[in-house]
Amino acid sequence: MKIEKITAARAESAEKNLNPSFSSVPSVAKKYLLVAILLLAFGLRVHNLEVQSFWNDEGNSARLSERSVPLIIEGTASDIHPPLYYLLLNQWRKLAGDSEFGLRSLSLFAGLLVVPLTFVLGKKLEHRVTQSRHRVSQRKGWLLGVIAAGLVAINPGLVYYSQEARMYALLGLWAVLSTALLLRWLAVVGELLAVKGDRLSVNGNRKWLWGGAYVLCAVAGLYTHYFFPAVLLVHNLFILFKIIQSLPKPLTINNLPLTIKQWPLLMLATLLLYTPWLPTFLVQFGSDPISRPGMGEFVTAVSHFLTFGQTVELEASLLWLVAGLLGLGLVYGRSKLILPILGVLIPLGMMVATGTTGSEYYKFLMVAVPFWAIWLAAAFTETDQRGLRLLAAIGLLVLPWGMVRSLQNMYTDPAYARADYRAMAQRILAEDHPNAGVILDAANQWEVFTYYFPDEGNVYPLPEGRSRPNPDEIDATLSQIAAQHDRLYAIFWGEAQRDPERLIERWLDAHAFKATDEWVGDVRFVTYAIPSAPATQMETVANLPFGDAITLDGYTLGETSLRPGDIVEVTLFWQTAVPLQNRYKVFLHLLDADGNLVSQRDSEPGGGLALTTTWQPGEVVLDNHGLLLPSNLPPGSYRLQLGLYDLANPANRLPITTPDGEMDAYVLTTIVITE
Repeated sequence: MKIEKITAARAESAEKNLNPSFSSVPSVAKKYLLVAILLLAFGLRVHNLEVQSFWNDEGNSARLSERSVPLIIEGTASDIHPPLYYLLLNQWRKLAGDSEFGLRSLSLFAGLLVVPLTFVLGKKLEHRVTQSRHRVSQRKGWLLGVIAAGLVAINPGLVYYSQEARMYALLGLWAVLSTALLLRWLAVVGELLAVKGDRLSVNGNRKWLWGGAYVLCAVAGLYTHYFFPAVLLVHNLFILFKIIQSLPKPLTINNLPLTIKQWPLLMLATLLLYTPWLPTFLVQFGSDPISRPGMGEFVTAVSHFLTFGQTVELEASLLWLVAGLLGLGLVYGRSKLILPILGVLIPLGMMVATGTTGSEYYKFLMVAVPFWAIWLAAAFTETDQRGLRLLAAIGLLVLPWGMVRSLQNMYTDPAYARADYRAMAQRILAEDHPNAGVILDAANQWEVFTYYFPDEGNVYPLPEGRSRPNPDEIDATLSQIAAQHDRLYAIFWGEAQRDPERLIERWLDAHAFKATDEWVGDVRFVTYAIPSAPATQMETVANLPFGDAITLDGYTLGETSLRPGDIVEVTLFWQTAVPLQNRYKVFLHLLDADGNLVSQRDSEPGGGLALTTTWQPGEVVLDNHGLLLPSNLPPGSYRLQLGLYDLANPANRLPITTPDGEMDAYVLTTIVITE
């Protein structure tokens, strides 16, 4: 007994020497610190939650969760995600509403819960139930947990997906919760103990209670996302490690560890509960072709994402700091960190194995963020040399600097904003054209756009079906749509996958007049005027040389007496005498009586699809352009002028030779604006 007291005293003394300032922190202050971290996490996740528009996939969540439970299950059977998130959102929206704030708040609270669970997980990893080291490991475990929780609270990637109406924050929650339940179950069955013969009493009811909780959580993860098997693989490898670590010698059937006997039952129960969805999972898994980047490039990119998210540029110095912290944790954490290390490496390996290594798949790594934070925190708590511990502390204080920069960009920098479907819909509604239609290319924009746009009957998702479009079908479909409208808005997104030949845009550029073409995030918003008949005949002969090789044979104009908000229609007929090496843009300028520019349209020929470098000598190039008139344009007469300039040097306009001399812009006509 005396020896045990001396050993405990020495251990406590060693812990105070290891971290004297922390050991003296009152327990009340520690609780306040945890509350402060949780409040910080909540504040970061709720800030500007509703400011940005839903983007594509969020619109899918909003519209799919409107359906009844049977229709949600039916819809997700052909979707790329399982049904649980949508089922939960279906019930959540009844409480929180269907606004951006209401629908995103489910992810907010899922992401928020990851923070305290990371603390619990970090604390459990350090816990050792031994008489001599119990208090020491408890204090170190608390410190490891609180540092990791702090890092998770401000982790930009997790904050980002806690503000998105998608399942990735929930996926992270199931990952950390199931892991914490796994450790609790192991503690109950007595297999998590580091010292031989030092076992907890096993209560059968408690054992099955925690085992059942783990199974339900694991099943929830499987029904939330198809990447969750990576988490189960982490758990199985960790169990294998613990079994090997605790195998008795000699090994007999009678003295097999309880884990060997009972873990397969938990996995079997998980599989049985997932069996109804297993055929759907097998259809979805590995259906896309696999492509893999270089491992160095991939590891660098995901290390940046796991620490700083995707809303700040990669900085080598900070990544070297991250690598140093991970190295310290690995060297000094040893077997204590086997679970966090597996929790990071196995998901990365799964991404490489399945070919989901593009940046669009990094959101799967929400399952790894808590483990990553614990690994980083261990660089301080596990290092037993004062100098290295000081360096680790400095490093852990520097990391938030990069995280805060990333968070600032996420909240304020338009370059990192989601595509603003709300603004596009509001703009169409504000223009209030009496006979407008909206084309969505690709078709899976329908859910998000119609969330903001009430007139679903005039919204046309194209191409139809899952296959790539057929030119004849596109011609027939767009001809029918164009016959019903005299203005079309087109929203282009993901056409590289759904319409790689850009058949829809080519048809519109050939049969309509593109008046606006602008990027809204990663989505392109275009306005077209639809003429009563295509301008295939040249009405005005010009024969104007532009530079040394290009000739404007002539042009055809639409109506020249228009109202504010209308679109001027211009068809140009070009030729070149020789192949062109430079790309040129066409500009249309509308000038008032004083020569002030009131509207303009700059575009490469053919709506950007008939580049001057592709022109063949002697071939007539038909080139439609539209010029949108401002809605507040005063009545009066305005000059419409035309010119060409070098794309690489906009100040370099091609000279135009006319009977009156050389000029850099040619007046096509006078536009009369009426009230």
